[in-house]
Amino acid sequence: LFQKSFMLKFFAVFLTCSAFCMSFSASASSGHNNTQELKKILSHYDRWEGVRYKFGGNSRKGIDCSAYMQRVFQDEFAVSLPRSTGEQMKLGSRVAKSELNTGDLVFFKTSSRQRHVGVYIGEGEFVHASTSMGVTVSSLDNQYWGERYELARRINGSDA
Repeated sequence: LFQKSFMLKFFAVFLTCSAFCMSFSASASSGHNNTQELKKILSHYDRWEGVRYKFGGNSRKGIDCSAYMQRVFQDEFAVSLPRSTGEQMKLGSRVAKSELNTGDLVFFKTSSRQRHVGVYIGEGEFVHASTSMGVTVSSLDNQYWGERYELARRINGSDA
């Protein structure tokens, strides 16, 4: 647990330094501040890391994936998301996997009738409430999530 926490903090510092070294004109023209969003998402994650998964849950005693996304977006960005993954999938605009930005919602088809959601944090990683690990960070490229990736949506404050 310590090693994972250390690696996430290192990852955050690395991304912050990388973003700082990039061209300011690119970030100014896009209006998208990935570094600030990353800090907010990781700060929220630090407070919720390891909270167990509970279907229908919405507290530190247990939380499901869509409720965790509600918490992240409300607490860090003052954006209200719907309660269900299915409703969250309808928000914002669709984004190609190759065009993901920090803060985009990523969706997975975990069965013929079930979907899962997380929030992208860069470098192929996303934060989510996993049924097996609780609130955690996973890679889009690991075998399980890679095979189940369905789509991503970019949420603007006015979309929710």
